[in-house]
Amino acid sequence: MLLIYNAYETMRRTVRPWGKLLELYTGLARHEQNPFRESLVMRTMATACELPARAMKDYVKPNYVVWEDLGDMEVELEERVAHRLPFADLLNFPTGNANRPKVLIAAALSGHYATLLQDTIRGFARDFDPYITDWKDAREVPLEAGEFGFDDYVEHLIKFLEVLGPGTHLVATCQAAPPAMVAAAVMAQRKSDCVPASLTLMGGPVDTRVSPIFINKIADKIPLRAFQRNNIHTIPKGYPGSGRRVYPGFFQLSGFMLLNPKPHVKQYASFVKNSLKGDDEALQKFRDFYDEYFAVLDMTEAFYLDTLKKVFVEHHIPTGQMTYRGEPVDFAGVTDMSLLTVEGENDNFCPPGQTEAAHGIFAGIPADRHQNYVQEGVGHYGVFSGSRFQKHIYPVIRDFLYAAETEAMRVPVEA
Repeated sequence: MLLIYNAYETMRRTVRPWGKLLELYTGLARHEQNPFRESLVMRTMATACELPARAMKDYVKPNYVVWEDLGDMEVELEERVAHRLPFADLLNFPTGNANRPKVLIAAALSGHYATLLQDTIRGFARDFDPYITDWKDAREVPLEAGEFGFDDYVEHLIKFLEVLGPGTHLVATCQAAPPAMVAAAVMAQRKSDCVPASLTLMGGPVDTRVSPIFINKIADKIPLRAFQRNNIHTIPKGYPGSGRRVYPGFFQLSGFMLLNPKPHVKQYASFVKNSLKGDDEALQKFRDFYDEYFAVLDMTEAFYLDTLKKVFVEHHIPTGQMTYRGEPVDFAGVTDMSLLTVEGENDNFCPPGQTEAAHGIFAGIPADRHQNYVQEGVGHYGVFSGSRFQKHIYPVIRDFLYAAETEAMRVPVEA
């Protein structure tokens, strides 16, 4: 299936000069020294040029912009690579306070870069020492690095937790929830000292049989072979991962938009209105969001198909079928860990109940160390970013993690 990827690359490179030309015209129309900049004619020209220019633009991985709020000022935090693995780097954003508890944010590997969670990192930087799994675009990983499947994702998490050491809190967003659960259970089975002090699952598809959405119902009816035949393509020449079979990022992006197109149609309609009106602040918010949203990465064939099979089709975790490296995973054997699930009332990707299902699966955790929180008025992305995350959701997580710290410090009294 090299043809489709080659056709996409050819089209992208063909329109690139036209996109650059339209960007030039947009810049001239909006330039501060243009005396007619505020006229309706210039605004119309800028709008007519910028829209197609953005469609032809190459969206590269954004830089992390993370800052710590010190009350009267904000200090930008520099990223540091704490550990490297073939398919991900463990990034740290040191706050200067070495005594803070460590939090590992497990980013979803579902088409977007981990930079989508910058707002999540900013929240945790207030009170914790934040780390994140910075997943790599599969087309940038040489074939010599080998394959990468669901179990390899789990292995990456385990190694990162071991690097960070005992007492680390694990926070998993979206599709990172299932492999994070497996990593915690496997480490508990191994009696590792690095079992997470707490596990927080945010809008994750733990049991997609609960309140199934359209895509969940489709996954149940289409054979995996059909997904493999239609969605897996070969990376063309010109990339380090040339020859690797992947689920392309541009496929995933189109799927995201087709699944829930209304918000995007409204956003683009607002862009036209704000552009003609000259609302520069609103335009910049639009650009910042879609520069991030349209920056996508390729997933390996193994990880894509493994996740489909284990999470969305055969439901391995809630049905007790989950294995790691061929061995059964015992979730009920986890006893010394706190579990928090966070859901969004209006989540169209992981409706309420799908993440909460984790509590019944981790049956060995004491009842007083379980908590589920549903945030009113937020969709999927609002679970881990935006004003309601910062004002309402993050404080709940922070307090839960602090309580887990206290729980871990308790020393059993001998009779």
